[in-house]
Amino acid sequence: MRTSQTSQQTSPTRFVESPAMESVLAVVVLLCCCMVETQTESEVDGLLRELTARVEKLESEYNGKPKVAFSASFMINDEHYHLGPFGENTTVVYEKVITNIGEAYNPDTGVFTALVRGAYYFTFTCNVGNSGKANAALLKNGVNMAAVYETANPKPNIYHSGTNGVILDLVEGDKVYVVLWSGSCIFDNSRISMFSGYLLFPIDNK
Repeated sequence: MRTSQTSQQTSPTRFVESPAMESVLAVVVLLCCCMVETQTESEVDGLLRELTARVEKLESEYNGKPKVAFSASFMINDEHYHLGPFGENTTVVYEKVITNIGEAYNPDTGVFTALVRGAYYFTFTCNVGNSGKANAALLKNGVNMAAVYETANPKPNIYHSGTNGVILDLVEGDKVYVVLWSGSCIFDNSRISMFSGYLLFPIDNK
């Protein structure tokens, strides 16, 4: 009976829901169920306080992680739009921002700047339309990390796209962007040329 009264008098602690917290709370409940038959009231209370403190610490660390994610398209209106060809390599500016959590992507320059060190995933798509070729690459601080190449279909209204993705280990301040190589072009008319990325997880510098 003492155990039953303790369970009723103990106020439940409310946590922010997350997969990690749900797993920890499940362990807490299981441990309490295993211990409740063999421990005194004061020992059970002490165990609950210790486990609660640990869960709150994990929750604080989880909520403190930086959140970075973006998606942007090349199209800025409903009209067909071509970029290029140019006589020199040109950074592609994906102006139509769909999501920009953390504001790490700059729609004025087309450049993503890492906010913290971590593993980031990027993907980009370049559509070529009905003329020319799409020859582009995703660069990290000016170094080619991934590339696409696609030639146009001469038949009308048949569009070809090239797409690629890569996971990069970035440090704070690293720049990632898409470059259209000299002599090539990109086409868009319904968000078929995109640039996206997000932080998979931060990496401790220690």
